Amino acid sequence: MHKILQILSWLPLAACLAVPAFAAEAVRPYQGPLKCAASEMEDMWLDQRLGCLKSGSRFIVNAAGAEGAVQDMAYVVNEAIYDKDFYLINNRKVRYFQSFLCVRNHPQGVRSLFLSGDLANALELNNLGRKPAGVGPTSVNISGGDRAGGVATTCDPAKHPLIVDYRSGKVESVNPLALQTLHVYELPYN
Repeated sequence: MHKILQILSWLPLAACLAVPAFAAEAVRPYQGPLKCAASEMEDMWLDQRLGCLKSGSRFIVNAAGAEGAVQDMAYVVNEAIYDKDFYLINNRKVRYFQSFLCVRNHPQGVRSLFLSGDLANALELNNLGRKPAGVGPTSVNISGGDRAGGVATTCDPAKHPLIVDYRSGKVESVNPLALQTLHVYELPYN
């Protein structure tokens, strides 16, 4: 009985050791001119679609109507691209864009699911007819994977490629130069 108890006490440790640990893989963000093309798979990543946005254009639609105390929030936005058969492209990895989106005057009650839907719509990722051959659905979510998905901070065009104002519901700033300092990483899909 004593041996059985010893073995059982080691099982949780063995289970922890058996779970593979995944390190985030860094990816260089897009550094070229603004574009909103969809001619090849690489065109579908968030950092390559800033040309779809213009200052003053409508952004907050699905996430409208939230209430609560306001503050600026910067978000990690992740993207998964699937093929036409719903298999994850990119070696089954999800790409994360840290501080890609900053929302000025963000109320406490905003639902991140609706906000990520507004981002996908604004970047024209939901239109299957305008995607390159072989690319199917694109999933956009607010989540950091192995880190926090959002942080309260002052929205800064030098740090955040996309800034929207929740009160006006419009794009405030689109800055491709902020992509130069953007931290982009990939994690395996769980």
